[in-house]
Amino acid sequence: MEKWNELCYILSENLPTNTSEQLFELKVVQAFEKLGWSEFNNEIAVRESIQLGASNRISPDLILKSKEKGNLFIVEVKKPSLEIDNSTFKGQLSSYMGITRVELGILIGNKIQLFLDGKYFNKNGIVLIDEIEFKRDNEKGLKFVHLFSKENYNKENIENHAKEKIQQLKEIEDFKKLKNKMLSESYSEKIVDYLKTELRAEFDEKIIDKVFKVLEVKIESKNKIVPKENYEKPRTKNYRTFENFNEPTGKLPIGKYVRKTFNDLVNNNLIDRNEIERLQRGDYSKLTFDIQFPFLAKENSPYYERIRYWKNPYQINGEIYFVCSQWYEVPANNDRPYYEEWLKKMKKK
Repeated sequence: MEKWNELCYILSENLPTNTSEQLFELKVVQAFEKLGWSEFNNEIAVRESIQLGASNRISPDLILKSKEKGNLFIVEVKKPSLEIDNSTFKGQLSSYMGITRVELGILIGNKIQLFLDGKYFNKNGIVLIDEIEFKRDNEKGLKFVHLFSKENYNKENIENHAKEKIQQLKEIEDFKKLKNKMLSESYSEKIVDYLKTELRAEFDEKIIDKVFKVLEVKIESKNKIVPKENYEKPRTKNYRTFENFNEPTGKLPIGKYVRKTFNDLVNNNLIDRNEIERLQRGDYSKLTFDIQFPFLAKENSPYYERIRYWKNPYQINGEIYFVCSQWYEVPANNDRPYYEEWLKKMKKK
C-alpha cells in the first residue's frame, strides 16, 4: 500500500493550487517511473508525434511501451482541477487508442479512469472498467499499482480485472431488471394465476374467485419513496410518539440508534478509509444494510439529496459526510439486523 500512498502524494496531496496540465503531466511521468517504467529507456513516450494521413499528426500525452511488444497503453493527462467525467476527454482517448492500435487507455486528472476496447464486451468504442480516487490506503489503488507496475504488467491480468468489474455491473443491472419485472402489473397477474391453481386442489373454483375479488395480491418495494413535502411538514404528535415507542424498553428507534452508534464509531476511529469508500457506494449499501441509497454521501455527490440524509454531517478524515436517514423497522422491512451485523464487524476491527 506504501507505493499507492506515494502516488497519492505525487498526484494529489503535494500539488500546488491550480496546477497546470503541463506540470501535472511531469508528475504523472514521475508516478509511472515510481512503478518501474523509464522515460530514459523509451518506455514512456511523452507527446510522441504520430503521422496521421498525408498532412496531419497527433501527439498523445503518454504512450507506455516495451521493446518486445511495442505500444502497450496510452495515458491522457487532464488538469486536476477539471472533472474528467467528460465525453470529450473519453472521445479523445478512444481516438488515440484506435489510431495507435492499443486496447487499454487511462485518463488521469482529479482521479484515474481505466478504459478497455469495447470488443471484449461486444460493444463499440471503449468501456470504462474502473475508477480510482486519490485517497490513501485505497484498495483500488493497491490493485492499480499491482496491474500497472512494470514488473507485473500483463495484458491478461487487465482483461481479467475488466471482466470482474463488468460482472459486478451486470449483477447490479440484473438486480434492477428483475426487481422491475416483479413489480410489474403483469407479474402480479401471474402470481394470482399461480395461487388459484394451487388452491384448486383444496377449494372450489367459485369460492376461490369470490375470495380474490375481496383481496388484492401484489408485490411492493420494501422502501417506498416518501414525497418530499412529507419531509418538510413539522412533526406531528403521532410521529413523535412513534419515534419514542421503544424507548421505555431501553431500545432506541432505528434512526436514533444508527446516529448514536455511528457517532461512537467515528469518535473512536473504528472505520477505516476503505470502508468509508464502500459506504459511499449504492450497491454496497444495498447489500450490507438493505437501504436504497449510499450510507454516506458528500454534499457534492450525485447521490446526495437533502431529504434522504440527516442534516447534521460528520467529519471523517478531514472530509464532511452526510448519513442516510432512510431506515425502517417494521415486520415487512426491518433494517436493524443488517445494521447491527455491520456494527459488530466494525467494533471487532
